[in-house]
Amino acid sequence: MRSSYIENNYGEIITAMVKGFQPSIAIEIGVLDGYSLCAIATGLKHNRFGHVDAYDLFEDYPFNHGLKNSVETELKERELLSYVTLTKEDAYLVHNHYKEREVHFLHVDISNNGNTVNRIMELWDSKIPYGGIICFEGGTVERDNISWMIKYDKPPIKQAIETDPILNSKYVYCTYLDFPGLTVCLKKRE
Repeated sequence: MRSSYIENNYGEIITAMVKGFQPSIAIEIGVLDGYSLCAIATGLKHNRFGHVDAYDLFEDYPFNHGLKNSVETELKERELLSYVTLTKEDAYLVHNHYKEREVHFLHVDISNNGNTVNRIMELWDSKIPYGGIICFEGGTVERDNISWMIKYDKPPIKQAIETDPILNSKYVYCTYLDFPGLTVCLKKRE
């Protein structure tokens, strides 16, 4: 299973968040081989309730991608499939399926860059209730300087997190600094 999270055990952090915050509706945008998806589903299984809807372009994504059938097989082997719905769909259309303040946990890992952070905050803020969480892969200087970010002149994630007006006015956040970084944003009460 491929994931930049594996080396620093970010799956354990994600599972712990799901266990602690006990979301009834979780969303994963960007699945690859299913590492973080399995972590979310493991937390839901522990809680004995909740569901995660996972979205990816899978084989239609022209860059690094996973295979939908392989992810389904992995979930079945781990006895997690009953907690997950896998759907092939564009990341920036998914928000249309959800009502305001309905999504308690959102994990975003779609070749993230600064534009991803800004766009996700615009599209998803109204879907997240107070106490809900948005997690972004990345948020460290090291992650912002990986080869494809430099090659394609992508705006840094760290700077977007520090300056996004929605994120900074409505959320408290922290970034786990081990590569690639995991930025956790908790929606605060107004």
